[in-house]
Amino acid sequence: MPVPGPGRPRDAQVDRKALRAALALYAELGWAKFTLDAVARRAGIGKAALYRRWPSREKLIADAIESALVVPSFDIDTGTLREDLRELIGSMLAHYLGPYGLAGLRLHVEARAYPELFSPVTGVIRKSRVLEARQMIRRAIARGELGPGASPTLILDTLLGAVLQHVLATPEELREDMRAQAPAYADRLIDFVLTAATALYPPATD
Repeated sequence: MPVPGPGRPRDAQVDRKALRAALALYAELGWAKFTLDAVARRAGIGKAALYRRWPSREKLIADAIESALVVPSFDIDTGTLREDLRELIGSMLAHYLGPYGLAGLRLHVEARAYPELFSPVTGVIRKSRVLEARQMIRRAIARGELGPGASPTLILDTLLGAVLQHVLATPEELREDMRAQAPAYADRLIDFVLTAATALYPPATD
């Protein structure tokens, strides 16, 4: 009796359509209204194909989040705090204003409502980003750009909180303008925060 073959290989295009549709629907509807049937309709693929790949909505959203929102750790070390922060803010604005920005924002909110599902992944994202960003401030202190008493938490809360507020408070019809002005906004914000930080934590003098 012949041994059955391994079957037809998965279609990568179907996978991509499904994952993009899953993130789009999650961003629009949230987890409570997220269904596999809705994803199949949005992606324009058959339900059977979707269910073969992802037998549960939990598995699908986990794969979708991993594919788009869990990015490799960044390693920003330009040699100056100002340039480090410019790269950090640029990457944040690119994410929030990109195709998966709303999904990322919703994910961090819903991690509190559905901790068993979302907290593990948001914990990984938050921990890696926070630790890496704090290292920027610590390196600046070691270089003498800020005084030894400088608080990484206070500086980053001010800076990153401002970026998030800027994104959330800007009306949808102004998002294109916000994208165009993002580099200038980042420079103004960094100037403001570093002026305050160096006033509060002046570099040590010999």
